[in-house]
Amino acid sequence: MQFSVYVGSIFHQRVFGKKHQFRYKFFSGYFSDIYNFKDSEFVTKKFSKIFSLDFNDDGTKATIKAIKIFLNKNQIDAHDLKLDLLKKPNSIFFKAFNPVCFWYLKKHDEVLAFIADVTNTFGEKQIYFIDNSGKDIRYDIYYKATKKMYVSPFAKKSGIYKFKISDQPNQTIIKEFNHDEVLEINTVLKGVTHKFNGMKKSYFYFRIIISTLFVVARIHLQALLIWRKGNQAHSHNGNGYAESNYKKLD
Repeated sequence: MQFSVYVGSIFHQRVFGKKHQFRYKFFSGYFSDIYNFKDSEFVTKKFSKIFSLDFNDDGTKATIKAIKIFLNKNQIDAHDLKLDLLKKPNSIFFKAFNPVCFWYLKKHDEVLAFIADVTNTFGEKQIYFIDNSGKDIRYDIYYKATKKMYVSPFAKKSGIYKFKISDQPNQTIIKEFNHDEVLEINTVLKGVTHKFNGMKKSYFYFRIIISTLFVVARIHLQALLIWRKGNQAHSHNGNGYAESNYKKLD
C-alpha cells in the first residue's frame, strides 16, 4: 500500500430552483493498492503516525462484496488487480466524516469499476457501483445509477445519478437528476496526488486535518445559504432510504 496526499478542488452547483454554487480546496488521502486479492484482506501496514483507516464500516464491507460479485460475474482473474481508495483518513485527534469516498478497481492501471461510498449526516450509507460490464471504464461517457438515499434536504430521496470518471488526471463529475430527468446538481471533484517530505509533508498533513474538521460545518453552512434563498426542503422523516430494500448494506 502506498499513501499519497490528494490535492484538488470540489465544485458544487445547484441549477434547479434558486441557483447556488460553491468551490472549496480539497485535501485528502489517496491509498494505492490497498487490498490483497489473493488473501482477501486489506493491507494494514502502518502508513502514518497520525493517520489511520477503519475497514470495518458497512460501506467498506459492501464495496468488497460488490467487487467480488463483479469479478465472478465477469469471470475476471484477480491477478494484477489493484484497489485504490480516495478518502479522508482518521487522525489521532478525531474520526473523519466522509460524505463520499471513492474506490477504484484497476487492472493494468485501467479502471474496471468505480464505487462511490456515500454517507449522509444521519449516518446512513449506500454505495453506487459503476462498471462497463467487465471492460475498462471509458472516460468520455456518463454512467447511470439510481439514487437510493437522502443526501441533501433540498433534493428528494430518489432520483438519478450520472457519473463521468477519469483517472489520469483524476476527475469525477456527478450529475444529479430528479425523476423527470431534470438536472438539479452538478458536482466536480478533481485533483492530483503527491508524495511530500519534510516541512511540505507536515504542511499538507495539517491541511488534511483542517479540511476534515470543517466538513460537517461546511455542509450545514451551505444548507443554510440554500434555504435562505428559498429552495424547497424535503424532510428526512426518520428514514433516508428511497425504498425499504435499500435500508441495509450487506
